[in-house]
Amino acid sequence: MKKVVNFLKYRYIATALSVGLLTLFIAGTAKRGGFNLGIDFVGGVKIIAQFEEGISEKEIREVLFDFSPQIQQIGGGSQNEYIISTKLDDPLNENSGADNLKKVLLSHYAKTKFLSEETVGSAIGDILRASAIKLFCIALIFMSIYVIFRFELKYAFGVIASLVHAVILTFLFVGFTGTEVNIPVVAALLTVFGYVVNDTIVIFDRIRENVQFETKHTFFELINKSITQSIRRCLLISSTTLFAASSLYFIGGNVLNDFAKVLVFGVIIGTYSSIFIASPLIVVWEKIAVRKK
Repeated sequence: MKKVVNFLKYRYIATALSVGLLTLFIAGTAKRGGFNLGIDFVGGVKIIAQFEEGISEKEIREVLFDFSPQIQQIGGGSQNEYIISTKLDDPLNENSGADNLKKVLLSHYAKTKFLSEETVGSAIGDILRASAIKLFCIALIFMSIYVIFRFELKYAFGVIASLVHAVILTFLFVGFTGTEVNIPVVAALLTVFGYVVNDTIVIFDRIRENVQFETKHTFFELINKSITQSIRRCLLISSTTLFAASSLYFIGGNVLNDFAKVLVFGVIIGTYSSIFIASPLIVVWEKIAVRKK
Protein backbone atom coordinates (compact mmCIF):
# COMPACT_ATOMS: atom_id res chain seq x y z
CA MET A 1 0.00 0.00 0.00
CA LYS A 2 1.11 3.55 -0.64
CA LYS A 3 2.36 5.73 2.19
CA VAL A 4 -0.31 6.71 4.72
CA VAL A 5 -0.70 10.47 5.10
CA ASN A 6 -1.21 11.73 8.64
CA PHE A 7 -4.24 13.94 7.94
CA LEU A 8 -5.26 14.10 11.59
CA LYS A 9 -1.98 15.84 12.38
CA TYR A 10 -3.50 18.98 10.85
CA ARG A 11 -6.77 18.88 12.81
CA TYR A 12 -5.86 21.81 15.06
CA ILE A 13 -4.83 23.92 12.07
CA ALA A 14 -8.14 23.01 10.42
CA THR A 15 -10.03 24.04 13.57
CA ALA A 16 -8.24 27.40 13.63
CA LEU A 17 -8.98 27.88 9.91
CA SER A 18 -12.68 27.14 10.43
CA VAL A 19 -12.93 29.54 13.36
CA GLY A 20 -11.09 32.19 11.34
CA LEU A 21 -13.40 31.81 8.34
CA LEU A 22 -16.45 31.84 10.57
CA THR A 23 -15.32 35.05 12.28
CA LEU A 24 -14.36 36.71 8.98
CA PHE A 25 -17.65 35.83 7.27
CA ILE A 26 -19.79 36.92 10.22
CA ALA A 27 -17.93 40.23 10.48
CA GLY A 28 -18.11 40.81 6.71
CA THR A 29 -21.82 39.99 6.59
CA ALA A 30 -22.53 42.32 9.52
CA LYS A 31 -20.50 45.10 7.88
CA ARG A 32 -22.64 44.77 4.74
CA GLY A 33 -25.77 45.17 6.85
CA GLY A 34 -26.81 41.51 6.78
CA PHE A 35 -27.82 39.21 3.97
CA ASN A 36 -28.86 40.58 0.60
CA LEU A 37 -32.30 39.01 0.17
CA GLY A 38 -33.54 38.82 -3.42
CA ILE A 39 -37.00 39.57 -4.77
CA ASP A 40 -38.02 35.96 -4.14
CA PHE A 41 -37.94 36.67 -0.41
CA VAL A 42 -38.65 40.40 -0.03
CA GLY A 43 -40.86 41.10 -3.04
CA GLY A 44 -40.03 42.68 -6.36
CA VAL A 45 -40.82 42.84 -10.05
CA LYS A 46 -39.52 41.04 -13.11
CA ILE A 47 -40.25 42.17 -16.65
CA ILE A 48 -39.20 41.03 -20.11
CA ALA A 49 -38.53 44.04 -22.32
CA GLN A 50 -37.85 44.11 -26.05
CA PHE A 51 -35.94 47.10 -27.39
CA GLU A 52 -36.21 48.26 -30.98
CA GLU A 53 -32.58 49.26 -31.36
CA GLY A 54 -29.44 47.40 -30.27
CA ILE A 55 -28.63 47.97 -26.62
CA SER A 56 -26.26 46.44 -24.08
CA GLU A 57 -26.80 45.27 -20.49
CA LYS A 58 -24.44 48.02 -19.34
CA GLU A 59 -26.58 50.74 -20.96
CA ILE A 60 -29.76 49.38 -19.38
CA ARG A 61 -28.08 49.15 -16.00
CA GLU A 62 -26.96 52.79 -16.25
CA VAL A 63 -30.49 53.92 -17.15
CA LEU A 64 -31.98 51.92 -14.26
CA PHE A 65 -29.18 52.65 -11.80
CA ASP A 66 -31.57 53.80 -9.04
CA PHE A 67 -33.40 50.46 -9.17
CA SER A 68 -30.26 48.29 -8.70
CA PRO A 69 -31.57 45.87 -11.34
CA GLN A 70 -30.51 42.37 -12.34
CA ILE A 71 -30.38 42.08 -16.13
CA GLN A 72 -30.02 39.10 -18.46
CA GLN A 73 -30.27 38.98 -22.22
CA ILE A 74 -32.43 36.18 -23.65
CA GLY A 75 -33.04 34.86 -27.15
CA GLY A 76 -30.77 35.84 -30.02
CA GLY A 77 -28.73 39.01 -29.86
CA SER A 78 -30.73 40.55 -32.69
CA GLN A 79 -34.01 40.23 -30.76
CA ASN A 80 -32.85 42.70 -28.07
CA GLU A 81 -34.89 41.00 -25.34
CA TYR A 82 -33.88 41.30 -21.70
CA ILE A 83 -35.13 40.02 -18.36
CA ILE A 84 -35.03 42.90 -15.88
CA SER A 85 -35.75 42.31 -12.19
CA THR A 86 -35.61 44.66 -9.22
CA LYS A 87 -36.83 44.83 -5.66
CA LEU A 88 -40.00 46.79 -4.84
CA ASP A 89 -39.24 50.42 -4.15
CA ASP A 90 -42.51 50.79 -2.20
CA PRO A 91 -43.57 47.63 -0.32
CA LEU A 92 -47.02 49.16 0.38
CA ASN A 93 -47.72 49.59 -3.33
CA GLU A 94 -46.70 46.47 -5.21
CA ASN A 95 -47.47 48.01 -8.61
CA SER A 96 -45.26 51.05 -8.10
CA GLY A 97 -42.03 49.15 -8.82
CA ALA A 98 -43.18 47.85 -12.21
CA ASP A 99 -44.81 51.15 -13.20
CA ASN A 100 -41.77 53.23 -12.31
CA LEU A 101 -39.44 50.77 -14.00
CA LYS A 102 -41.39 50.88 -17.26
CA LYS A 103 -41.74 54.66 -17.09
CA VAL A 104 -37.97 55.16 -16.85
CA LEU A 105 -37.32 52.72 -19.69
CA LEU A 106 -39.92 54.40 -21.93
CA SER A 107 -38.45 57.82 -21.22
CA HIS A 108 -35.12 56.65 -22.72
CA TYR A 109 -36.36 54.09 -25.23
CA ALA A 110 -39.83 55.15 -26.36
CA LYS A 111 -40.50 52.11 -28.55
CA THR A 112 -39.76 49.52 -25.86
CA LYS A 113 -42.23 46.62 -25.76
CA PHE A 114 -42.99 44.81 -22.51
CA LEU A 115 -43.57 41.14 -23.26
CA SER A 116 -44.36 40.01 -19.73
CA GLU A 117 -44.51 41.31 -16.19
CA GLU A 118 -44.30 39.41 -12.90
CA THR A 119 -44.66 40.83 -9.41
CA VAL A 120 -43.75 39.03 -6.20
CA GLY A 121 -45.54 40.75 -3.35
CA SER A 122 -43.95 41.21 0.05
CA ALA A 123 -46.43 38.73 1.56
CA ILE A 124 -45.45 36.06 -0.96
CA GLY A 125 -41.82 36.84 -0.22
CA ASP A 126 -42.43 36.16 3.48
CA ILE A 127 -44.05 32.82 2.63
CA LEU A 128 -41.14 31.81 0.38
CA ARG A 129 -38.63 32.81 3.05
CA ALA A 130 -40.43 30.74 5.69
CA SER A 131 -40.70 27.83 3.25
CA ALA A 132 -36.95 27.93 2.54
CA ILE A 133 -36.16 27.79 6.28
CA LYS A 134 -38.57 24.86 6.74
CA LEU A 135 -36.99 23.09 3.78
CA PHE A 136 -33.53 23.35 5.32
CA CYS A 137 -34.80 22.06 8.67
CA ILE A 138 -36.61 19.13 7.04
CA ALA A 139 -33.56 18.27 4.94
CA LEU A 140 -31.32 18.33 8.03
CA ILE A 141 -33.74 16.14 10.01
CA PHE A 142 -34.04 13.53 7.26
CA MET A 143 -30.29 13.55 6.62
CA SER A 144 -29.73 13.04 10.36
CA ILE A 145 -32.21 10.15 10.50
CA TYR A 146 -30.55 8.53 7.50
CA VAL A 147 -26.98 8.66 8.85
CA ILE A 148 -28.06 7.54 12.33
CA PHE A 149 -29.57 4.38 10.84
CA ARG A 150 -26.71 4.02 8.34
CA PHE A 151 -23.89 4.25 10.88
CA GLU A 152 -23.08 3.98 14.54
CA LEU A 153 -23.86 7.06 16.57
CA LYS A 154 -20.27 8.32 16.55
CA TYR A 155 -20.12 8.22 12.76
CA ALA A 156 -23.53 9.88 12.49
CA PHE A 157 -22.26 12.65 14.78
CA GLY A 158 -19.28 13.23 12.49
CA VAL A 159 -21.44 13.34 9.34
CA ILE A 160 -23.96 15.78 10.83
CA ALA A 161 -21.24 18.03 12.27
CA SER A 162 -19.46 18.10 8.91
CA LEU A 163 -22.75 18.89 7.17
CA VAL A 164 -23.65 21.74 9.53
CA HIS A 165 -20.11 23.14 9.34
CA ALA A 166 -20.10 23.20 5.53
CA VAL A 167 -23.60 24.62 5.11
CA ILE A 168 -23.15 27.35 7.74
CA LEU A 169 -19.84 28.47 6.22
CA THR A 170 -21.32 28.40 2.72
CA PHE A 171 -24.34 30.44 3.81
CA LEU A 172 -22.11 32.96 5.56
CA PHE A 173 -19.97 33.11 2.41
CA VAL A 174 -23.13 34.23 0.59
CA GLY A 175 -23.54 37.08 3.07
CA PHE A 176 -19.84 37.94 3.08
CA THR A 177 -19.70 38.31 -0.71
CA GLY A 178 -23.00 40.20 -0.89
CA THR A 179 -24.50 37.51 -3.12
CA GLU A 180 -28.25 37.85 -3.46
CA VAL A 181 -30.15 35.18 -1.55
CA ASN A 182 -32.67 33.85 -4.06
CA ILE A 183 -34.18 30.53 -5.15
CA PRO A 184 -31.08 29.42 -7.17
CA VAL A 185 -28.84 30.12 -4.16
CA VAL A 186 -31.14 28.07 -1.91
CA ALA A 187 -30.93 25.27 -4.50
CA ALA A 188 -27.11 25.50 -4.38
CA LEU A 189 -27.13 25.23 -0.58
CA LEU A 190 -29.37 22.16 -0.71
CA THR A 191 -27.02 20.65 -3.31
CA VAL A 192 -24.15 21.19 -0.87
CA PHE A 193 -26.22 19.28 1.73
CA GLY A 194 -26.23 16.16 -0.42
CA TYR A 195 -22.65 16.56 -1.58
CA VAL A 196 -21.18 16.78 1.93
CA VAL A 197 -23.12 13.76 3.17
CA ASN A 198 -22.04 11.70 0.16
CA ASP A 199 -18.40 12.73 0.46
CA THR A 200 -18.26 12.01 4.20
CA ILE A 201 -19.98 8.64 3.86
CA VAL A 202 -17.35 7.54 1.33
CA ILE A 203 -14.62 8.12 3.94
CA PHE A 204 -16.60 6.70 6.86
CA ASP A 205 -17.47 3.53 4.98
CA ARG A 206 -13.77 2.89 4.49
CA ILE A 207 -13.05 3.66 8.17
CA ARG A 208 -15.74 1.24 9.32
CA GLU A 209 -14.44 -1.46 6.96
CA ASN A 210 -10.86 -1.07 8.17
CA VAL A 211 -11.92 -1.10 11.82
CA GLN A 212 -13.75 -4.40 11.28
CA PHE A 213 -10.91 -6.22 9.53
CA GLU A 214 -7.74 -4.73 11.02
CA THR A 215 -6.76 -5.04 14.65
CA LYS A 216 -3.04 -4.29 14.64
CA HIS A 217 -3.51 -0.52 14.15
CA THR A 218 -4.97 2.06 16.52
CA PHE A 219 -8.23 3.82 15.71
CA PHE A 220 -6.22 7.00 15.02
CA GLU A 221 -4.00 5.18 12.52
CA LEU A 222 -6.96 3.51 10.82
CA ILE A 223 -8.61 6.87 10.20
CA ASN A 224 -5.48 8.22 8.51
CA LYS A 225 -5.23 5.03 6.46
CA SER A 226 -8.90 5.23 5.45
CA ILE A 227 -8.67 8.87 4.38
CA THR A 228 -5.53 8.09 2.37
CA GLN A 229 -7.34 5.23 0.63
CA SER A 230 -10.39 7.41 -0.10
CA ILE A 231 -8.74 10.73 -0.92
CA ARG A 232 -8.26 10.03 -4.63
CA ARG A 233 -11.95 9.23 -5.11
CA CYS A 234 -13.01 12.29 -3.10
CA LEU A 235 -10.75 14.59 -5.11
CA LEU A 236 -11.92 13.12 -8.42
CA ILE A 237 -15.56 13.70 -7.47
CA SER A 238 -14.74 17.22 -6.25
CA SER A 239 -12.77 18.15 -9.36
CA THR A 240 -15.47 16.98 -11.78
CA THR A 241 -18.13 18.81 -9.79
CA LEU A 242 -15.99 21.94 -9.66
CA PHE A 243 -15.39 21.75 -13.40
CA ALA A 244 -19.13 21.63 -14.09
CA ALA A 245 -19.92 24.40 -11.58
CA SER A 246 -17.10 26.60 -12.93
CA SER A 247 -18.41 26.15 -16.45
CA LEU A 248 -21.83 27.31 -15.29
CA TYR A 249 -20.23 30.35 -13.68
CA PHE A 250 -18.33 31.45 -16.78
CA ILE A 251 -20.85 30.63 -19.51
CA GLY A 252 -24.17 30.36 -17.68
CA GLY A 253 -24.97 34.07 -17.59
CA ASN A 254 -26.05 36.27 -14.70
CA VAL A 255 -28.95 34.07 -13.62
CA LEU A 256 -26.67 31.06 -12.97
CA ASN A 257 -23.61 32.96 -11.71
CA ASP A 258 -24.70 33.09 -8.08
CA PHE A 259 -25.79 29.43 -8.09
CA ALA A 260 -22.45 28.35 -9.56
CA LYS A 261 -20.37 30.54 -7.25
CA VAL A 262 -22.07 29.21 -4.13
CA LEU A 263 -21.81 25.65 -5.41
CA VAL A 264 -18.07 26.01 -6.11
CA PHE A 265 -17.39 27.27 -2.60
CA GLY A 266 -19.71 24.66 -1.10
CA VAL A 267 -17.93 21.79 -2.87
CA ILE A 268 -14.51 23.03 -1.71
CA ILE A 269 -15.60 23.55 1.90
CA GLY A 270 -17.55 20.28 1.81
CA THR A 271 -14.48 18.26 0.82
CA TYR A 272 -12.45 20.06 3.48
CA SER A 273 -15.17 19.32 6.08
CA SER A 274 -15.28 15.62 5.22
CA ILE A 275 -11.54 15.21 5.74
CA PHE A 276 -10.58 17.72 8.43
CA ILE A 277 -13.80 18.19 10.43
CA ALA A 278 -15.79 14.94 10.36
CA SER A 279 -12.89 12.52 10.89
CA PRO A 280 -11.23 14.35 13.82
CA LEU A 281 -14.59 14.61 15.56
CA ILE A 282 -15.07 10.85 15.67
CA VAL A 283 -11.60 10.60 17.21
CA VAL A 284 -12.77 12.98 19.95
CA TRP A 285 -15.95 10.91 20.37
CA GLU A 286 -13.90 7.70 20.66
CA LYS A 287 -11.57 9.21 23.27
CA ILE A 288 -14.50 10.36 25.39
CA ALA A 289 -16.15 6.94 25.07
CA VAL A 290 -12.92 5.19 26.17
CA ARG A 291 -12.56 7.46 29.22
CA LYS A 292 -16.12 6.69 30.33
CA LYS A 293 -15.49 2.94 30.34
